[in-house]
Amino acid sequence: MLNKLILRAFLSISLALSFTGAANATLISQDILFDTIADDVAEFEVIGNITINLDTMDEFGFVENAWDSFTFFGYDVDAFDENWDLFIAIVDPGNIAAGIETLDFDVTVFSSLSFAGYIDAFDPDASVSFSLFDNANDSLFNAGNLAFGEATVVPTPATLVLFLTAVAGLAARRKNS
Repeated sequence: MLNKLILRAFLSISLALSFTGAANATLISQDILFDTIADDVAEFEVIGNITINLDTMDEFGFVENAWDSFTFFGYDVDAFDENWDLFIAIVDPGNIAAGIETLDFDVTVFSSLSFAGYIDAFDPDASVSFSLFDNANDSLFNAGNLAFGEATVVPTPATLVLFLTAVAGLAARRKNS
């Protein structure tokens, strides 16, 4: 009886640990920060957010033309809308906790409003200033510099797998009792 109990406990633990080893981070979410170039003091404020799915990343860390959510100045940019021209995010596959290294985008939110910019996490001074383009009257507004906020890495739900394994173990134990 004790041997069966120990055997079942080891089986449940090994099953649970096999699932937790497969739990990789799948989403990286970061705020997009904006600094006006009107004054000499660097004061970044949050103007948007980007969330990318690492399942769309290639082996070199490039995520092209795919995002889970992209909000800019309160506008949601639809990944399935064909009005955007460019979207490339680069992530270090060996250090996903560091977040997005670079982001290059040129998106059209409405037929009359486009955003373009480049963000380099390692060299914010090299980040090309963000531009807002009004397509209705062909005017370009150069607004300031962009940077990334703190990265948030969202893991797959390994806790749910552990919970379901425990419930299955309890159900099997109750059935045999």
